[in-house]
Amino acid sequence: MNVLLFGYGYMGKIRYRVLRQHPAVRAITVVDPAVDPATSGLGDALLPPGAAIPWDGVEAAFVCTPNYVTAALCAEALRRCGRVFCEKPPGRNWEEFCQIAEAAAATPGHTLVFGFNHRLHPSIQAAKALVGEGGLGEILYLKGTYGKSGGLNFRRNWRSQLALAGGGILLDQGIHMLDLFHLFLGPSLSVVEAVLNDGFWGCGVEDNAFLLLRSDTGTPAFLHSSATLWKHTFGVEIGCANGYVVASGLLSQTGSYGREQLVIGKRQFEDEAMALGNPREEIIYFDRDESWEKEVQEFLAAVAERRPARHGTLEEAQRVMQVVRDTYAVAERRAYKRGAS
Repeated sequence: MNVLLFGYGYMGKIRYRVLRQHPAVRAITVVDPAVDPATSGLGDALLPPGAAIPWDGVEAAFVCTPNYVTAALCAEALRRCGRVFCEKPPGRNWEEFCQIAEAAAATPGHTLVFGFNHRLHPSIQAAKALVGEGGLGEILYLKGTYGKSGGLNFRRNWRSQLALAGGGILLDQGIHMLDLFHLFLGPSLSVVEAVLNDGFWGCGVEDNAFLLLRSDTGTPAFLHSSATLWKHTFGVEIGCANGYVVASGLLSQTGSYGREQLVIGKRQFEDEAMALGNPREEIIYFDRDESWEKEVQEFLAAVAERRPARHGTLEEAQRVMQVVRDTYAVAERRAYKRGAS
């Protein structure tokens, strides 16, 4: 399989590493005009500056570019080869997502996957297996926190510029948590309330996002996505009828989110617990993250077998982008009302 890889930044390097290890991948061509051929170490794999993109014979394309390039490049790749793996977010806004969806609709037999790898993290997979019928019972609520410390160059990063990124921390990190909420609660989540704040960085995009959501069956979910937590944090709490699970920590390149683990607790009232309000808990630790490999393997398998992908689908991306769109709309109405008063 011949693969085109657009973008050789943080995500592009991860995808390149995984693709090189895949037995079905014969050749990878990296397209990134910002990469110095002399220092990249890519050799002939890097497309020379000014060279035409070699679409002929390409069997799959990976789009690992900044947000302001994503939609147009993803749509072109769909038209050119019909098999595209695209990083999140799927465009800077709802309109750009629709451009991708229209290109997909106009490409019969296409394969399109978006990089929502968090649902493949081991703690999330284990939590999913434990909740629901036969396990901890129906979900009563979800709470998610996902945040980072920003960093010295945060204001200068393209992710902090509205014209380039399309949004702030919600679109950058919070979108992963929204995908997890859909994984546990189903396809229909509506925005009940949203508060977005640009209280510290002052970049014109939100550095804190607070969302209250509700499923079509009435189950509430709360998200805090932040660029001012100062400590890198990831956590999902799922309260169920018969107990709870808390996934925290995140296996990452830097390890800055802490060791990934899952806490499992079963409901115990005072007649069966040794300490009131403190049921026995089990903790499972995870030291291997295979989410990057799994999502690429699934995408390439779907391409080879000419079938739809099982996760990271256009429909799943549409759900999170609808919530993002509605969140910004709710927050804008709140800001207008506050200004009018």
